[in-house]
Amino acid sequence: MFVEKIMSLNVHSVTPNTTLAELRKIFSEVHYHHLIVVEDAKLVGVISDRDVLRMSSPYLDAAEVSEHDQSLLVKPAKDFMATKLVVAEKDTLIDAAAILLLENRISCLPIVSNGIYIEGILTWKDMLKYYVYVR
Repeated sequence: MFVEKIMSLNVHSVTPNTTLAELRKIFSEVHYHHLIVVEDAKLVGVISDRDVLRMSSPYLDAAEVSEHDQSLLVKPAKDFMATKLVVAEKDTLIDAAAILLLENRISCLPIVSNGIYIEGILTWKDMLKYYVYVR
C-alpha cells in the first residue's frame, strides 16, 4: 500500500516570514504538531510545535518577561525551521516511509510532487494508525 492512502491532505502551511508569535498562536489553536513552510508554492521547510517551544522564552507569560524575551516573538520561521528535509511521494510504500521516519529520527514526512510541491503530510501517528487498525 502507498502513503497516498493514509497521508493527510489538509496541510497547514506558513511562510518563511511567519513570526514566532504567529506560530505560537497557530499551535495553540490546532491539534497537530507540524506546519509546512512554503514560498512561491514550494516546500522550503518544516516547523514543529517543539521548534516553537524551544525558541520561546519560558517567561513570555510571566510578570518577569524581559525585552529580550519579547523580542524573540518577531523572529521569523526561516530562522529556526528545519530545512534539511526528508520527503516522500504519494507512491512511496508505507513500509518505506516508516523506515524513513525511523532512520532519520523525524516525526513527519512532507509528501511532495516534483520534489518541492506539497501534496500532503504523513506523521508517525498516521503510521501507527495504519499498523494498528489497517494492516
